[in-house]
Amino acid sequence: MNKTKLAKAVSMIIAGAALTAGASSAFASTTMYNTFTTAAASDTDGWTRTYDSTGATAGTGPASQGNKGTIVPWLGTSGGALPLNYTGSSHLNWAVQLGSTGDSATISAADSLSRYGTAAEIDTGGGAWNDNGLNASGVATATGPTGWKHQTDIGIIQSDVAQYITLNLSTISNTFSRFGVTVFDGVDTNTGNYSHHGAWNAPGAATPALFTKNNPFGTTGLTNIGYSDNVDAVNGYSFLAEAGKQYSIYLGGVGFSRWNTGVDGYALNISTSATAPVPVPGAVWLFGSAMAGFAGMRRRKLAA
Repeated sequence: MNKTKLAKAVSMIIAGAALTAGASSAFASTTMYNTFTTAAASDTDGWTRTYDSTGATAGTGPASQGNKGTIVPWLGTSGGALPLNYTGSSHLNWAVQLGSTGDSATISAADSLSRYGTAAEIDTGGGAWNDNGLNASGVATATGPTGWKHQTDIGIIQSDVAQYITLNLSTISNTFSRFGVTVFDGVDTNTGNYSHHGAWNAPGAATPALFTKNNPFGTTGLTNIGYSDNVDAVNGYSFLAEAGKQYSIYLGGVGFSRWNTGVDGYALNISTSATAPVPVPGAVWLFGSAMAGFAGMRRRKLAA
């Protein structure tokens, strides 16, 4: 390939990447957010109800056990109701209603602020989906790496049409870079008491909790359809969504510290397509980076 053709190929790759990035950031469909906020970043957010069990002046999320007290108002829903007719007890941070094929959406505090004038608490722990297997003193635990309810964020995605959905994630402050995502067919329908304490994704535990487990967190109605422990801004996780079905998305950091440290805000970019996405080979991105570097060197030489 001569230099002219090579330059055109690189330009097409970069232009395509720019168009993709622009499409994923555009407003499309409906994003919905829980307005529950916490006193500390390491506290569990996403409680759908608050309850006063002590006679104090304000209710709390944990005291509600997910099924009693006052419903926390939502952004983006009619009258602040829970999204998409959700009735479960487990915590829930956000929801998305997708329309036609090609729709995109972004879940983030910035999106919430831009759409509704309020920045929802959209964050997760660096070891929420699966930690680094060390205790607070840095000593390896007997059970190895474990995921934790406390900081795992949960969302619901519903699509009006059958299409492939791809999820990409990035942190706001670059505290950690690797996410885990598990997708479940269905949403929590358990209305019993809910606790935000406990482990999941813990194959080394005395009672193993496998990554393919259905109904984690004491939920009902969830069937595990797949997961990835290597999701970031470039590497996405894709699944085929049936029209009108609801899917629960459980996400958090992987391999970085423990559940209560390394908390960071995140942006979840959701894109859709009629056909299964084809991963871009790593060599293509390396090729584009190399060409960009070559162009920079050439400009410096000409300037000299």
